[in-house]
Amino acid sequence: MTAEQFLNSIRGLDCEITALEAERVRMTERRRDLLDQAENIGAALSGVSVRHGVSSKVESIGIQLADLPVDITKRLNDYQRRINRQIDLLVDRKQVALDTIERIEDARYRALLTLRYINGYKWVTIADMMGYTDTYLRDDLKIQALAAFTTLWQNYRQKPTDIFAKQC
Repeated sequence: MTAEQFLNSIRGLDCEITALEAERVRMTERRRDLLDQAENIGAALSGVSVRHGVSSKVESIGIQLADLPVDITKRLNDYQRRINRQIDLLVDRKQVALDTIERIEDARYRALLTLRYINGYKWVTIADMMGYTDTYLRDDLKIQALAAFTTLWQNYRQKPTDIFAKQC
């Protein structure tokens, strides 16, 4: 893995965590919807004893609810474990990146690397913030900043049990 790939992996992990969290929220909302439907139907039928056919709406929701606690709870827990693992990896990688960036002498390089790879800003935004054209920033300053980062980052790669060996 190159230094630039390492820095891009930080942005990728951020995106992956966001996607996993969105799916976990979607499943939580689905669970809530099913429970609300059951509650509404239960309230409507309160005090009434009616036999329904196999294809009735009440039975359909009942069947979904029967599987709900085990299936969705397990899936929600699995998503949360995956999210937690990815967050741990992201925190580790960000710490290594920040430790390396801090050691770079040129403040422009530190600012560029932090804004792009740690904070996730777009090149155009960074260029505007730093007072450069986005072309200069991407074609010149980025290359120089990555070269400075790579030189310092190589020391971390020498560790046999480092976080760079972990795959996403």
